[in-house]
Amino acid sequence: MKLEWWLIFSVISLVLWGISGFFMKVATFKLDPRIAFIFQSTGVLIVASMVFFSTMGILKNSLSPDLKLYIISGLLAGLTGGLGTFFLLKAYEKGNLATVTVLTALYPVISVLLGIIILKEKLTLTQIIAIILSLVAIVLFSIP
Repeated sequence: MKLEWWLIFSVISLVLWGISGFFMKVATFKLDPRIAFIFQSTGVLIVASMVFFSTMGILKNSLSPDLKLYIISGLLAGLTGGLGTFFLLKAYEKGNLATVTVLTALYPVISVLLGIIILKEKLTLTQIIAIILSLVAIVLFSIP
């Protein structure tokens, strides 16, 4: 079986987001979520700067007018992701790490629904069942 790059990158992302969630919860033990958000965003800015400076040649070709929609989409992804992270920190401050993390980890359901509605993507029966089971898992996770 050939290991696909998308799978490797997905697993790396999964691990890093898991570690990030843990550190966000720890930060809210003693920091106001707004302050924790500033430090978390500074970390993102450091990574964004590294990516920015490593792609200067590609960036010049990406700023053409015909890519305006995609540039705006990238900015909107950053804005909504940043706001989502801020409210995640607020949730960690008030809630249990396990429940908050599992609940907010269902964000792909929103992405999938938008993909179905706007991009006209299709789901298989297995994928529909997986989404339903993930929603059931949230209910079970919420029970004390």
